[in-house]
Amino acid sequence: MPSTMIKLKMNPSKRALIAKPETDMLAECLMTMLSQETSYSCVDYLSMTPWQNNSLKRRGGGSVDEYCREQICEWTYRVADYFRIDREVVAVSLNYLDRLLCSCSCDRSMYKLAATTTLHMAVKVVHPQKMGDLGILSDLSRGEFEMRDVADMELRILNGLKWKLHPPTAAAFAVYLLDFIDVNLPSTEIEDLYVNASFFAELSVCDYFFVTLRSSTIALACVLNALEGMMHDTNFMVLHKVRRLHILTQDLCAARNRLWELYERSEECALQNDSRPFKTASTVQTTAIQMDNMSSPVSSPISVASERCQVSDHWDSGHNELLEERW
Repeated sequence: MPSTMIKLKMNPSKRALIAKPETDMLAECLMTMLSQETSYSCVDYLSMTPWQNNSLKRRGGGSVDEYCREQICEWTYRVADYFRIDREVVAVSLNYLDRLLCSCSCDRSMYKLAATTTLHMAVKVVHPQKMGDLGILSDLSRGEFEMRDVADMELRILNGLKWKLHPPTAAAFAVYLLDFIDVNLPSTEIEDLYVNASFFAELSVCDYFFVTLRSSTIALACVLNALEGMMHDTNFMVLHKVRRLHILTQDLCAARNRLWELYERSEECALQNDSRPFKTASTVQTTAIQMDNMSSPVSSPISVASERCQVSDHWDSGHNELLEERW
């Protein structure tokens, strides 16, 4: 796992206040999502033979690895935050990208084009009303790609994904699970619980480790960690309530530990460390991290262009700091 900081902070958003569905209806929704998620599964494509072929490295575009994917994911989050798009778009975009790469291999340049295209596709599927804002999406590449390149790649991706474009994400699972579990907490803590679970789900998208895990398993790990982070020892109750859903739990412990590691690497954790001391958890069996919700300022996204991916923030005249990332 890369050891650099994950540049991601909590970005709380108010949930729509709607009547909570009855337990049986929630269970039915969750069972439907569970039946669907197998159609959106992914394999460990970086360990497959084509990805180990040195010919990819000799093309001049550089090879794709876990760190490369993490940087693309962080960039996608920045784009989503800048255009005020729900972060679930990032999970959908990376699902498209990972599934595409299960059936083909590419160099780093083509990977960046594919990532730009899957973001474009995810916004069209999840938040089509934001498509007007993304009319300048190709500008993020600083001339490396044009919109016709994105359009051509989109058709290839659609065919590669067999037009399966609605993956049940870990974030979506987490919300339904929390509604289904119906933890008895004060209303203010309930809102924090949803935000914290969602943040764990957002962190999981950044890490290649979770590519092969089911979204439902990741979501359950996110819910348990969020409860633990708020110092609520409710593991037995939660696992008992979700038993009827038959969520796979063989990787649950590993997923929870990995999520804590990601949190400790996140910019959010660094902010919490600067504000006050708190405990960190090395394993899920020992201690918990107390988390506070902090809204993050929206910063301008950086370009995916060039091997080192550096670009000035031209989106706003008030943003003139040079941002640089090494791939």
